[in-house]
Amino acid sequence: MKLGLSIPLFNEADGVTEVVVSIHAVLDNAGIDAHIVLVNNGSDDATGDRIEALRTPGIIETVHLRENAGYGGGICAGLAKLEQGPPPDVIGWCWGDGQVSATALPPLFEAICAGADVAKAVRTRRLDGIKRQVISTSYAATMKLLGVNTPDVNGCPKLMSWAAFQAIAPRRQDWFLDAELILKAERLGLNIVDHPVTMRPRTRGQSKVNLATIGEFVVNIGRWRLGGQS
Repeated sequence: MKLGLSIPLFNEADGVTEVVVSIHAVLDNAGIDAHIVLVNNGSDDATGDRIEALRTPGIIETVHLRENAGYGGGICAGLAKLEQGPPPDVIGWCWGDGQVSATALPPLFEAICAGADVAKAVRTRRLDGIKRQVISTSYAATMKLLGVNTPDVNGCPKLMSWAAFQAIAPRRQDWFLDAELILKAERLGLNIVDHPVTMRPRTRGQSKVNLATIGEFVVNIGRWRLGGQS
């Protein structure tokens, strides 16, 4: 079973080497054959140089976007790269800021291998500050009102079987990508498995999530409710 993983990166030069080395080491130690795509999402720092130094053909590949394509756009650029080669058995994405330990990946991968369609992290402990907690609580409350059963819709990493990926066809270019995946997966009746993780504080760089993200999320929810699920 092969894992294809997209990692979006925007101005993460200070920590990207440590994060990627950790992810690769955890997957290697778990015996997981992985193809990792690092996406330089329009960074204006040294992120591009850092990931080029990590590039290992067939194992760690890179994509460079001249302009920031949004959270979802960065992820989708990596997924598109993975689709160009032999399809992985398991595909998904994780964050490149190191706030969720790479040790979350093997249990999620194993859940897919055991028959789950989608496997994702659920943040049961948070050390990342009040602002992020307020934003995530707002997301959770909104999704619950919509009848979504899956907790922590935005929790990452997110992995899915290749068949589930094809059925869901995630393509949102903004912060709604995580919600799109879960909304479609539940609508399709797919089996979603959660794995508990701790959301650690950032030690390098700056969070890209802010209060404006809530407004974007509300707009997207409105469009979804009105039938604009594309």
